[in-house]
Amino acid sequence: MGRPPSNGGPSFRFMQNEVTEMDAILQEHNNTMPAREVLVSLAEKFSESPDRKGNIQVQMKQVWNWFQNRRYAIRAKSNKTPMKLNITPMPRDDLVAARGLSQQVAAPIPGAVPATTPASSAAGAGRATSENSYMEFEAKSARDGAWYDVGTFLSHRYLDKGEPEVLVRFAGFGPDEDEWLNVCRQVRQRSLPCEASECVAVLPGDLILCFQEGKDQALYFDAHVLDAQRRRHDVRGCRCRFLVRYDHDQSESPQSCVPQEIVPLRKICRRPETDYRLLQLHAANDSAANDQKETSVDPSTANAQRVAASALETTQQQQHNSDVAMAVLASQANVSQPVKTL
Repeated sequence: MGRPPSNGGPSFRFMQNEVTEMDAILQEHNNTMPAREVLVSLAEKFSESPDRKGNIQVQMKQVWNWFQNRRYAIRAKSNKTPMKLNITPMPRDDLVAARGLSQQVAAPIPGAVPATTPASSAAGAGRATSENSYMEFEAKSARDGAWYDVGTFLSHRYLDKGEPEVLVRFAGFGPDEDEWLNVCRQVRQRSLPCEASECVAVLPGDLILCFQEGKDQALYFDAHVLDAQRRRHDVRGCRCRFLVRYDHDQSESPQSCVPQEIVPLRKICRRPETDYRLLQLHAANDSAANDQKETSVDPSTANAQRVAASALETTQQQQHNSDVAMAVLASQANVSQPVKTL
C-alpha cells in the first residue's frame, strides 16, 4: 500500500478526461462502488495514457478513493435539503453507547456480516432514526496507516491479552487486502463528509479524517485541526481554510517538523461526535426565527393598531374636555350671588 510522501512534491490529480470517464462508470453502476476488476482496469488504462506513461503510475487505491469521495458527495447532496441541516440526533447517552460499540463488535459473529448495520440494532440504539438509517464503519489499515470503509466483518478472535480483533474486508477490495485489526484502536464509526454549511462544526483541536494528497497517491489519515480561517461563503460554497497536522507522521519527525497543511473543507471528514454542535446551531437558529416571528408585526396590522390608538386617545381627550367643562359649569352654579344693597 505505501504511505504517501510528505516532501512537498506536487499533489496527484486526475485529469478531466479521466474524471469524465469515471463519472460515466459511476452512473452506470447507480452510484455503487464498481468491482475491483473495473478499478484495476481503470488504473492501468490511466497509467498507460500518453500524459502519464513513464512518469506517474496510477494506483488502484487512488481510483477507489475517487469513487468513494464522489459517492459520498452525491449521497450527502441527495440526503440534504437546501438551507436546512439534516442531522441525526446523538444525545450524550448515545455517544457513550457509540464509544462502547467496539466491545460489542467483538461479540460472536455468525459468519460474514456487512459493515452497514441498521442504526436501530447497533450498540445501544436508543436513537430515533428512520428505517433507512444505517451505521457505517471505517477501519485503519495496518499496512499504510490510512482509513478505509469497511465492507464486511468476516470473523473475530481474542488475543492472549484479551483484546478483540476482527477480520475486515475493505469496501471495494478483494480477499488479498483482508486484515486482522484491533477493534478498540482500528475500527470506528465512519467519519462524515462535510457540507458547506457544516464548516462551523470544525473547530481547532478537533480530530478529523483528512484527505492527504501526495505525489504518488492520496489517502485518508487522522489529523488534528490547529487553526480555522473563516471566510464568507459564495456561490462556490464554503471558502474557509483549516490548518491541520497529520497524526501518522508524529512518531517519525520532530515536533517542529510534523507535516502541516492548509486544506479546504472538502478534504475534511468530521467525526460523528461533533453532531451535537450542529444540533445546537440548528436549535439556536430555530429559536431566533421564532423570536423574530413573535416580535415582528404585519404592516397593515400595525397601521390599524396605530389608528385605533389615535382614535382612543382622541376620544379620551374629548371626554376629558367635556368633564372639565361640566366641572366649570357646576362650580359656577354653586357660587352664591352677592346681595345687592340699596
